[in-house]
Amino acid sequence: MELWDIYDEAGNRTGKTKPKGSPMEPGEYHLSMEAWIMNREGKLLLQLRAPGCDILPGTWSLTTGRMIAGEDTRTGCIRELQEELGLTVEEKDVTFLRRLIRRSRGLLWDAYLVRADVPLEEIVLQEEEVSEAAWITIEEYQKKVLEGAVFAHPQSLEIAESLKAFRP
Repeated sequence: MELWDIYDEAGNRTGKTKPKGSPMEPGEYHLSMEAWIMNREGKLLLQLRAPGCDILPGTWSLTTGRMIAGEDTRTGCIRELQEELGLTVEEKDVTFLRRLIRRSRGLLWDAYLVRADVPLEEIVLQEEEVSEAAWITIEEYQKKVLEGAVFAHPQSLEIAESLKAFRP
């Protein structure tokens, strides 16, 4: 059984664990991450969630994931990219952007910029989780957020805008 470490809102581990999928009590948080994958052209990699996914089925999104017990978000980000997209990245390719606190869902959500330059045909999709991938410009991503065509949170447009400074 997969376990999650439990944290307080300040990001301190409480010493408690819960089985994967357990609801968080008030004041309890679980680590999660999102990866803003950017290639050398400054395009972002989106993935289409598989129709059978428990979370966001059939929805375009960034690569996201929850951390297993003993795992920090940077390590979890690298693991999730390998599992869902077959991408092998190193720690030097993963830059912390910011932490978002999702009180209603009990999540400490870390956003990372990941540098990866891989052609779509070399991406190996985890079929249970991902059915398609696409490279798009930051401007296309912003437009899709405004149209409701991708999963987004309140800070998505702000983060996307800040990524323009990282383009070549």
